[in-house]
Amino acid sequence: MLFKLLIFALTASKINSARILCVMPLPFYSHQTTFQPIWKELSLRGHNVTTIVTDGINDETLTNLTEIVVKESHESLKRHNFLHKHAESGFFGFVQELEYFVEDLYNVQFGDQRVKSLMNDPNAKFDLVIFEAATYPMIYAWKFKCPSIGVLSMQAPIYYNDAMGNPTHPLVSPEFLLEIDDVDNMTLMEKVVSILTYIIGHIMRHQCFQMYDEINQKYFGDGIPRTEKLIKDMDMLFVVDSPIINNLRPVYPHTISLGSGLHIKPKKALSKDLKNYLDHTKKPVVYFSLGTIVKANLLNQTSKLAIYEAFSELPYKFLVKADWENVTVPENVKVAKWLPQQDILRHPNIKLFITQGGLQSLQEAVTNGIPLVGIPFFCDQYQNVQKIVKRGFAVKISRYQITKEAVKNAITEVLNNPKYKEKVKEMRDFMYDEPMTSLDKAIWWIEYVLRHKGAPLFKSKATKMPMYEYLMLDVIAAVLLFSIICSFCIWMLIQLVFRMVKFMLFGEKVVKLKKN
Repeated sequence: MLFKLLIFALTASKINSARILCVMPLPFYSHQTTFQPIWKELSLRGHNVTTIVTDGINDETLTNLTEIVVKESHESLKRHNFLHKHAESGFFGFVQELEYFVEDLYNVQFGDQRVKSLMNDPNAKFDLVIFEAATYPMIYAWKFKCPSIGVLSMQAPIYYNDAMGNPTHPLVSPEFLLEIDDVDNMTLMEKVVSILTYIIGHIMRHQCFQMYDEINQKYFGDGIPRTEKLIKDMDMLFVVDSPIINNLRPVYPHTISLGSGLHIKPKKALSKDLKNYLDHTKKPVVYFSLGTIVKANLLNQTSKLAIYEAFSELPYKFLVKADWENVTVPENVKVAKWLPQQDILRHPNIKLFITQGGLQSLQEAVTNGIPLVGIPFFCDQYQNVQKIVKRGFAVKISRYQITKEAVKNAITEVLNNPKYKEKVKEMRDFMYDEPMTSLDKAIWWIEYVLRHKGAPLFKSKATKMPMYEYLMLDVIAAVLLFSIICSFCIWMLIQLVFRMVKFMLFGEKVVKLKKN
């Protein structure tokens, strides 16, 4: 604590009030709420913060915070359910549908009258743009001629690590969206898929960049740098990750890991109804939630019935967040369409969390020492669940193999085996053994970028290298060409020597024979 106070005491006096624009285009509630503590803290520290978001904080006491909430973005998500594509068609089907969604999403947001007014206001100025690095809204930083910081509520995709110059190796750090059972011990087929994904991903990236270039030209005219250049102008990248859940990768100093506690909120009292349900029981309570993105249509009716049948046959109580319809709810189950997850997981009677494996949900579970059963559906959830299973505090159920027996066995295994509880507590102690909180770290680096008007000293040489040079293809080609030339010269020399020796040994005899 003294360390943190000292750092902020030394830096606070050097930072004037800054104008900061925060852009979070994706209409996912967990993505939005993860970074709301940053917007709030920046405004409380005297900075003038403007946000373009899909879900606002709606706190009138934050007088330095102006929110442009583009709620129509949620309709764009409904029109292009790319998450279905990931579950049904795999990685490449997901990427293709994602492009359609993003194009529609940007048309909605750039077409919003409030966003138009801000972008066309000649008096609008910002000292820093913070943007969600799952898409490419770097045009804002170019428009206002200021530094930028990308933020991610998950691991960084390969193309952002490439843009920052961070080493990317398809076998050491495979794309986190791939469904790989064990990243540390990949099968031959998984290695092949990872390498092909890496290569094809680079090809598809250029197609994606072209789409963004067309969108930028449509709304802001000609003369805009290409997206490939804009992304490399980013000064820093903040990643909300954890070595407990995510795969390790080498990064340069401009890529900041914020740890695991950024979105954790102060404790709040539960509603009277929930409090009574959780307090007045001697049975363990199992909490079930598939997050805010996995909707009822991603589970077939057979799976829903199997889950509830399993619950009804177990001697526990269940608290379920779900929007399922036409399914009979057992007596030992309480269902709601929305529940205050963080405060529920804090309750001492919650003994198990059944989750889809979203990063924020896993961080909340570990924070409260709750073991898990994971049912991954798409994106990073596969590797997240595989990692916590390997860490020893979770059991996995495949979404394609949800049966009554599978659910019962998984719940019974975790609740009756104390090793899961012990292991998650061990991971919790490891996760929070840090000198600064996630929020403190984020604010410190944001104000660092403001003070220095960017972070040029942290830039990697790799960001300026063309792909052929980064992959050493020019060196390899030169070495191969030199080797071929040398080999040819040596071969010619050997041939010449051989002929000379042959002539010396047999030349006179051949001449005499010809005379005779």
